[in-house]
Amino acid sequence: MISLRNIKKNYELGSQEIPVLKDINVSLYPGQLSYLIGESGCGKSTLLNIIGGIDTYSEGTYLFGQQNVSTFTEKDWAFFRRKRIGFVFQNFNLISHLTAIENIEMSMILEGKSKSERLKKAMELLQLVGMSDRAHHLPNQLSGGQKQRISIARALANDPDVILADEPTGALDSENSIQVMEILRDIAHQGKIVLVVTHSQELTNYADRIIKMRDGEVINQMDYTNEQLIKPSSHMTEKKRKRNKINWNMTMKLAVRNIRNKKWRSILTAAGASIGVFGIVLMGALGNGVNEKISSSVDTETANASIGVGKDEAELLSKKDLHTLQALKDVEEVYPYNPFQASIKAGNNKKTSGTAESLVPEAHKHIYGKQYLKDGSYPDSKKSEIVLPARMAAEIFGSSKSAIGKKVTITAQLMSLDDLYPTQQVEATVSGILKNESIPLLDTVGLSYNISQKLIQDNDQINGKSLAYTVIPTSDEKVDSLKKAIIAKGFNAQTEGESGNELMGYVSMATVGLGMLSAISLIVSSLMIGIVLYVSVVERTREIGILKAIGAFRSDIRKIFVTEGVVIGLLGGLLGAGGAYVIGKAANWIITDLLSKPDLGIFLFNPFQLIAIIAFSALLGILASFFPAYKASKQTALEALRYE
Repeated sequence: MISLRNIKKNYELGSQEIPVLKDINVSLYPGQLSYLIGESGCGKSTLLNIIGGIDTYSEGTYLFGQQNVSTFTEKDWAFFRRKRIGFVFQNFNLISHLTAIENIEMSMILEGKSKSERLKKAMELLQLVGMSDRAHHLPNQLSGGQKQRISIARALANDPDVILADEPTGALDSENSIQVMEILRDIAHQGKIVLVVTHSQELTNYADRIIKMRDGEVINQMDYTNEQLIKPSSHMTEKKRKRNKINWNMTMKLAVRNIRNKKWRSILTAAGASIGVFGIVLMGALGNGVNEKISSSVDTETANASIGVGKDEAELLSKKDLHTLQALKDVEEVYPYNPFQASIKAGNNKKTSGTAESLVPEAHKHIYGKQYLKDGSYPDSKKSEIVLPARMAAEIFGSSKSAIGKKVTITAQLMSLDDLYPTQQVEATVSGILKNESIPLLDTVGLSYNISQKLIQDNDQINGKSLAYTVIPTSDEKVDSLKKAIIAKGFNAQTEGESGNELMGYVSMATVGLGMLSAISLIVSSLMIGIVLYVSVVERTREIGILKAIGAFRSDIRKIFVTEGVVIGLLGGLLGAGGAYVIGKAANWIITDLLSKPDLGIFLFNPFQLIAIIAFSALLGILASFFPAYKASKQTALEALRYE
């Protein structure tokens, strides 16, 4: 039994209180179909909403059975509506993207019932209301009368004690109105409290009890039952409270259904999110590839075979510095090292350009490793000889092997960041062909000791000086101690292996920098997800109200919208990562196969990086959806249901 004692409801309008309900005293009994009749605006819908727990009262006592509901928390009310109350709305309030049977299942999902149990119960209810042949139809495929029957079936899903129907025939024709009232009467006579709110005097012949209202007051109550139906029923005893929440399977289904209904908006949002992911993944793959090429170009056997010595800010080293280095313990030999920008011209007038470096004499050629030369011989330190990378040799001579023994003219300029040095020209013979570097930019012409010294000595500006020195240690075991001694003398010291690591560090920094630019796009796109979900909250306000009316917790509402954010973020991550992977692989194929540059496939994808960035995109979806989800969960059922 429901007992309302001295119930009052006031609305505040500024500093003024407007009374809506005035001392309502009503009792509702199981087994009765009760009509609450009155003109529009008399307060009957407000009273029904108070009974259903989607509105509050200002004063009075509301007893449900023997339980006073005044102590209910928001979660208590959600449980109360889920377990005790079934709503039948004038406008049906079916969730548009769920089928008839799924709408009925929703309240059972909140209750935590198994799939098989839900399907069985839903089909029984569809048969009860004569709608079993419309189980898989969406609401927009049903007539008004059919929608109202589905609404009644949904109200009965969790076997509630009370059915509250607000103008259930207001949007129906006379034939459908009669059918709906017959169903409600049968439900009442099965032992439930059924309260129908209407302003119409028609169909009152179905009522067991009529309660009339005017201006916020009950003015008359008429009971037409002669049997003992008005005593409290054992059906109204306390039910165990199970704090079940909507499961992830249904949450995902709701999210996917809504995304599918707004597919173009969702796809464009995901595409926006994918741009940032695309850039980050592609930059990461490029960095991986370049670092791998640099790493593979460093011979582990020669990584510590020599030490490069220089000073800060590209300061030229003098003969005094040379003598200082030669005097150190564990030094076998010291040779000047100078890099050049060089142009190579063949006798056939074909040219190529690149970088060149001075080589140590033959006695110490082991520091370059056994794989340094591909064909020919190492330059004689007493002759004007050079070795060309295979790519450069093929460029000016047609093939690399045909370059050996050919004469070339070298125009060289010492490279420096501080000064501009004059160009010099020397004649040389190609003595050998170098193995190509993994990255063409690292291909360097090797100049014999004779040529490099000539280029320095013939330049008065730098004669007797050098940009750096190559120090040969007496053994690999002495490298660390020798480096410390060199640094102690005020020089910079670095082995070839360390130089490669430093270069990889620069590449990584550049990759991170470019990745951060892409990350800005990713952050902007996550804001787009938030905006789209905020719009979705507004569009689906009534759906939120429906879910709350049938017993959804705030956490259930948040979960639905957060899941949508995850799905959109995940979709964006998959699109971006997939697109970057395809573009990277296509670029590798074009370069290595189509352009016959097998060493230039520099996009290297790491599966763990791909998974991490996709997961990060999904995480951004969660963060972007948090505020819209929080806003959605804060809405009351009544406010949401009234939203137009």
